[in-house]
Amino acid sequence: MPDDLYDRDFVAWAQAQADRLRRVAAGERVNDLDWANVIEEIETSGRSEVQAVASLLEQGLIHAMKVAAWPDHPAAGHWRGEVRTFLNNALRRFTPSMRQLLDLPGIHADALDAVLEMDMGQPPMALRADTDLTLDELLSRDLRPDALVARLRKG
Repeated sequence: MPDDLYDRDFVAWAQAQADRLRRVAAGERVNDLDWANVIEEIETSGRSEVQAVASLLEQGLIHAMKVAAWPDHPAAGHWRGEVRTFLNNALRRFTPSMRQLLDLPGIHADALDAVLEMDMGQPPMALRADTDLTLDELLSRDLRPDALVARLRKG
């Protein structure tokens, strides 16, 4: 296998490595595995999954915060629906090992920053600067968008 296949054609490289790993699993001795890149790709895959869940949680919070900040906006109903969609998608992708890697206060802060930078033609209603939400609450199918919106409002 050419040494630069990883850089030239990642899909071909991945298929070749998977084939070699299957052969190793079957007991065959294989000497040409690209261990350094296989290890890096496995680590990267794990980080990507955590980042995907964090992004979905952030998008759910952004949409809930938009409803909290501008409840009379014509798009508020759409935003409510998006809250549930993003949080359901986060729940589907979430795995227990992610719990220690997800920074919920940081995700909340990033969502708040994004919302406060939005121009909706009127000032936003006050939003909480911090959160007492837990990951379990955000990932619960029982959480209703309006309950989340209420918890994000200040006061």
